[in-house]
Amino acid sequence: MKRFKAFTLIELLVVVAIIALLISILLPSLSRARELAKRSVCASNLRGIGQAMHIYSNENQEWFPNHYYQATPGNTIPATTGVQYVGRMGSSTGGPSIKTPTSPTTNPTTSHPSRSLFLLIVAGQSTPGQFICPSAGDTEDDLRNRGTDASVGTESAGQPGKNRFDFRGYPYLSYAYQVPYGTRGKPNQKLDVRMPLAADKGPYFSAGTETSGTLTTPDMRNSVNAPTAASFGSTVQLILQKSNDDWRPYNSQNHNGEGENILYVDGHADFQRRPIAGVNNDNIYTTINTNLTDQVNSLLGAVAASASDTFGAMTNTDSYLVP
Repeated sequence: MKRFKAFTLIELLVVVAIIALLISILLPSLSRARELAKRSVCASNLRGIGQAMHIYSNENQEWFPNHYYQATPGNTIPATTGVQYVGRMGSSTGGPSIKTPTSPTTNPTTSHPSRSLFLLIVAGQSTPGQFICPSAGDTEDDLRNRGTDASVGTESAGQPGKNRFDFRGYPYLSYAYQVPYGTRGKPNQKLDVRMPLAADKGPYFSAGTETSGTLTTPDMRNSVNAPTAASFGSTVQLILQKSNDDWRPYNSQNHNGEGENILYVDGHADFQRRPIAGVNNDNIYTTINTNLTDQVNSLLGAVAASASDTFGAMTNTDSYLVP
């Protein structure tokens, strides 16, 4: 009977080591491939949202979604009891309201751009799942209302446009939208086609605390601030020379700070390594700071100091996407 020589312990350990080495080499590549695939799905979602926006605008005098509001606070439009909306960065149970829109610096007090995006769900042109980027770790809004109001019980089905007017909170929405308030840069088909309309949500707002399905601490402005001339440079040349790594804290965190998918007015979406896009190299997550003609202020920009101080664009070519 022919006898076969068995593997020695050393030979087995060498084989195991080789396999472990191959896995360590391949896993990052596989992880990277997964992220790139998710990034493509994210861009596809934005393009779909863009198509829905154009359909909406064709039926609304060329205006992209813009949730209605009164010019003065005190609005009594019904809203879902027990839900603290993304608009908190906005409201809990009150309807949307902003200060009288008489200047580019008008500050909305309880409304939020997410309410405008939600109009696409109300109109049946988008679904909650389309507003989730697979890289972001966000959760699709199940359109259930959760609260303690006796009239609705602890949970009830949300009816978009009847008793539900917004996403349930920051963790249920992956994209930012051009702030539709004030008198400048309001989203419509007449804007410059190079203007960003929506993008992966920016780095300046964070989720609140959710307990048993209800947000007990509202979504809020976080501690991240826009880049400053002191840290980034005081000239256009110095700012643009900053590396992609320097821009990571100011990019969307949906893709680990590597960049963001951006949807433009003409309907196309691109992934970019910096939040600099559109007309005049505008920082899309900030509004122009102070001097409207100084490109440095466009590149760096400013962010609302608090959740309730989300003012609108300063010019018709100023991109300000929130959250």
